[in-house]
Amino acid sequence: MMYGVNRLTCYFFCILALVFVSSGQAQESQGRVFVTIEGVDGRVANNVRGLLSIYALHEQNAPGASRVRYLHGLAFRDVRRAVAPFGYYQFELESDLERRGDDWHAHYRISLGPAIPIGTVDVRIEGDAQNDDAFRNIRNQLNLRSGTPLRHSNYEGAKTRIRDLAADRGYYQARFTQQELRIDLDSYLAHITLVFDSGPRYRFGAVQFSEGHLDEDVLRRFIDFQEGSFITSREILDLQQGMAGTDYFGRVEVQPLWAEADEDYQVPVRVDFEPNKRKYDRIGLGYGTDTGPRISFDANRRWVNTRGHRVQGNVQLSEILTGVGASYIIPGSRPQTDQYAIRSAYRDENTSNTQSELFTLGVSWQTELTRTQRIIALDWQTERDLFDGQRRRSDFLLPSAQWTRIHADNRLNVDRGFRLTFGVRGASRDLFSDTDFMQANLSGKFVSRVSDRVRVLARSELGFSESAEFDRVPTSLRFYAGGDNSVRGYGYRSISPRSESGEVVGARHLIIGSLEADYEFRTNWRFAIFTDAGNAFNDISDPMKFGAGAGIRWQSPVGPIRIDLAHGFSFPGDRIRLHLTIGPDL
Repeated sequence: MMYGVNRLTCYFFCILALVFVSSGQAQESQGRVFVTIEGVDGRVANNVRGLLSIYALHEQNAPGASRVRYLHGLAFRDVRRAVAPFGYYQFELESDLERRGDDWHAHYRISLGPAIPIGTVDVRIEGDAQNDDAFRNIRNQLNLRSGTPLRHSNYEGAKTRIRDLAADRGYYQARFTQQELRIDLDSYLAHITLVFDSGPRYRFGAVQFSEGHLDEDVLRRFIDFQEGSFITSREILDLQQGMAGTDYFGRVEVQPLWAEADEDYQVPVRVDFEPNKRKYDRIGLGYGTDTGPRISFDANRRWVNTRGHRVQGNVQLSEILTGVGASYIIPGSRPQTDQYAIRSAYRDENTSNTQSELFTLGVSWQTELTRTQRIIALDWQTERDLFDGQRRRSDFLLPSAQWTRIHADNRLNVDRGFRLTFGVRGASRDLFSDTDFMQANLSGKFVSRVSDRVRVLARSELGFSESAEFDRVPTSLRFYAGGDNSVRGYGYRSISPRSESGEVVGARHLIIGSLEADYEFRTNWRFAIFTDAGNAFNDISDPMKFGAGAGIRWQSPVGPIRIDLAHGFSFPGDRIRLHLTIGPDL
């Protein structure tokens, strides 16, 4: 009986001991780890936090005591790995680990010595690239100079730059035969040796197109390089982007067939593509404070035959403007940028300021000159308008030329960029026109980001006309100001000389300027303030008209939508006006 009691007593004490042990472990696991790092900042501090093993437990529940002490013991190794990429091979580390209640507190103070300087730099290029101008000065472009502090990122970046240059210039077999970064702690210098064997430089071979919907001679007009010329990745990318940027193709892939290169290192190029949908129709609804509600219909036939000819048509209806147009487009010698067009259009405009009916028929040639688009056109136009209470008809044969250059990082959401347009047109009484006439127009818009959230936008336009019989110049060839994309705070085309009866009659000349700043207060939303000035005038002494206001911009998937409230300050009784516009900044 006593044996049974003693046995029960032992069981009781064993269970009690297990309860206390479990309780102690649970209590211990409730503690947290706190890590403090001093002596470094910026990118070095970030790297230390990323590689310091114990920092993964920062502000987390602590594991067992042995695990915390083990990770603390790795601190010197971890810090050495973290600071070495920045050239710090001499440093001192003061470390401390203590327990306060249930929590662990690890403290590390790092004292960095000087970054190790670069000693010798030996960069050698072997193979065909020895005679390539792009490689001759490569050493001076690698940011590896004797006496400067070593940064491992500069060393790796130098190797990447050499590889990328070789790939871009057709050295398919290029490789490093030696790449060495030697750290000499005794002399405290870093010595670099890079030996790069480019191998042979490859050339373009024959270009092979997959079967498709266009004649092969039309497809070959997209090619800007010659068979036998040296390969560059830029020209391969230009071919792919040039084809993909047209309406003809839904998918384009351009691939050099390196494995099929011949003994002269000429590489055939394979171009595979899928045709785009042949028909493209679109109905659009919109609203603008200049035009009111509007509806539009676009009908496009991306190709009508194997020569790549295209047809485009559009209809637009609004409160003040009705327009119908059609174009027959023929690809030029470089279809990605060059085209010829035969076009016709009818427009009926009826506003509180102007009434006109215009029919045009013309031809144009569009091409690209060093990133500048040029359009040369010849148009016959017949116009009927209501001018100072009298109905007129005018006929003009108008040759014109226009140059446009646009540069933007992203056309739909511009951080930095510009648009410049210059155009001239004229007519002569000797060439089927009612009077002699000449006009020039220059416009520009600039966008610049001055901080992470603030942009500045500047816009200007200048126009000049010359005619001895300006009273015979029709409404469509005169200048007006005021409206959404002109001087805000004024009605559409309301700024202009007026007749004795007070009707707007249009002007010989135009000057417009605008300055705007916007602030991104949340993603895709901006608040803007602006001031506009301008005038459409016959006499330069006429005073400028001023307007200012504020607005909201929403960066929609199709570009910014702008809602502005603007006030004019130049006419008696000026009031606040609403301006609504949709479309890209450039």
